[in-house]
Amino acid sequence: MTFFSDPLHDEFASVVLGFAPYGGGDVGEIQAIARAMKDGDDGSYFDAFVTYARRRIDEGNSAAANGHRESAHDCYLRAAALLGMAYHPLYGTPVDPRLADAFHLQMDTFDRAMALLDPPGEKLEIPYEGTTLPAYFLRAHGHATEVRPTIIISDGWDSTFVESYLEMGVAALRRGYHVLVHDGPGQGRLLIDEGLPLRHDWEKVVTPVVDAALAIDVVDQDRVVYEACSLGGYFAPRVAAYEPRLAAVIADPGQFDVGVKIFQMMKMLGLDDAAVARLPAIDPEHEKKIMTAIGSNRRARWTIVQRGFWTNGAADLRSYLAEMSKWKLEPDEVAAIRCPTFVAAAESDPVSSNAKDLYDALACPKTFREFSDADGAGMHCEQLNRSLANRVFLDWLDDTLHMHRRTTGAATADVRPKRLRAGEIP
Repeated sequence: MTFFSDPLHDEFASVVLGFAPYGGGDVGEIQAIARAMKDGDDGSYFDAFVTYARRRIDEGNSAAANGHRESAHDCYLRAAALLGMAYHPLYGTPVDPRLADAFHLQMDTFDRAMALLDPPGEKLEIPYEGTTLPAYFLRAHGHATEVRPTIIISDGWDSTFVESYLEMGVAALRRGYHVLVHDGPGQGRLLIDEGLPLRHDWEKVVTPVVDAALAIDVVDQDRVVYEACSLGGYFAPRVAAYEPRLAAVIADPGQFDVGVKIFQMMKMLGLDDAAVARLPAIDPEHEKKIMTAIGSNRRARWTIVQRGFWTNGAADLRSYLAEMSKWKLEPDEVAAIRCPTFVAAAESDPVSSNAKDLYDALACPKTFREFSDADGAGMHCEQLNRSLANRVFLDWLDDTLHMHRRTTGAATADVRPKRLRAGEIP
């Protein structure tokens, strides 16, 4: 379904459409925004999204003032989703003031939405290397005071925990899981306000998040899960290799080597095989050639310069390639993964290109699923059919974590997997 003449704008808007089942936006809203903007103009795109989001905020304020809690929550949540997509085309350094303002409004609006949950979301600031990681702990619907499995949800390159909540959090809460969503360096506040870039050793980010989760009284100590989408498909197995307290992980899509895909992009932009083989080393002539090609390709410019340089803390192509060469799993790291692992792929998603390689290399209990175009789920992160993806992932978790109680006569037993400790053999 295409609403925008600019493919990049249309892709960003498809994220909101994918969240429609979970309250992130609706088809008619995207149609109205598309009609209100000038085709292909980033500023006009931003203005149209923000204007519409503010209308929803005003509606939410009115609903709240009149005691309509559910309507207010719905308005604030969809406004937060729309604001997140509004500033995507403005990525890059120096940080555009419009982007910063829209981000701060997004966070304030999401806070309002979380405050209207029953029970309200619990805002966390998790200690992390001289600062804090912004997070929310959300209690399972109908089971707020029960000790239950908890899913820690993160995302990737160009996201905040708003997207994490909509992508899987809502579905998991309905299914009876507690949920903890968080941002890390290179995401949200830590990127926009503090200038902290992403890091390839993502376990250093998630270990304090697991610490925080295990300190919450209703979190089942033996059933903590980590799920991550997009670039998170690299984060998830990386974290599992170093974090023995996880009961399961989901990588969507699984990523064995992120850097090699960036290097392949350099070939598509004009480097020959010999020059690609020498990457991340690149001579000045080739760097100039590639930067010229990137400058004339809107998608490449946004992906590499606007997003990549900014979120990865790179000053130029040379430093970006050097950084991305670190983003791969070594054989000993893959071998260290012991918990059950779900590796996802999507039929038409190039980011999934080495998901099966990751799956094949795993020695732990493992599951692989390639989502198909025929099911309307063959795009990156199954974005336009997240309902299907969440059914598959959560069914797998139900089975893996033994969420279904087994009954023997009058007794009911909750059979749980044994969580491995550091150094234990399965």
